[in-house]
Amino acid sequence: MDTAREAAEQLRIIRNLMEKATIFRALTGETALVGGALACLAAWASEKKFGLAWAQIWLIGLAIVLGFHLFQLWRIARAKENGRIWNQGLKLVIRCALPSLLAGGITGLLVAKTSFAHNINREIAACFWITHYGIALLAIREFVPKSMVWLGWAFVIFGVFCLSSLFTMDHVEHFMMKLNGSRLMAISFGGFHMIYGALIVTTKQRESAND
Repeated sequence: MDTAREAAEQLRIIRNLMEKATIFRALTGETALVGGALACLAAWASEKKFGLAWAQIWLIGLAIVLGFHLFQLWRIARAKENGRIWNQGLKLVIRCALPSLLAGGITGLLVAKTSFAHNINREIAACFWITHYGIALLAIREFVPKSMVWLGWAFVIFGVFCLSSLFTMDHVEHFMMKLNGSRLMAISFGGFHMIYGALIVTTKQRESAND
């Protein structure tokens, strides 16, 4: 009975998350624009950094984006009666996405502080972060709008392509003079997020105008 009750509760939570997909989509659109802009700024600041000094800049940017998104969630929750940020739906989303985020984040940090041939540690770390972030988005595909699923695939494809290029191209150093770790992060976390955010925000504005 307990198992059946727990399964029914999980289904209720999933259904509730799917019904709130429009709100979730709007929040992620705003956060994506802020995150994309901060990623471009972090790419500029970390261009000549290496090792953990390089990774630290990106972690600071991540903390700022997370803080902004939590503020957005708090703002929405406060507008509702008995609204809470830390609810069952958010717990389920975190539970699904966290394994990939932890695996990619920790692996990327370890790689960033390690010396590799051709000095491509930043580039490899960036590829790990890009790919695992995309996998995390795909892990919550049942609870989010389809646009976020496409965003997840964009990160995975781009990350895998860049990582394979690092180990298959004959002129790695020449290639990475143009696309180093900071620029890979700018293209993905900066460019992809800003495109996604702009599409979501403009779509939201068109829908509001038609109401």
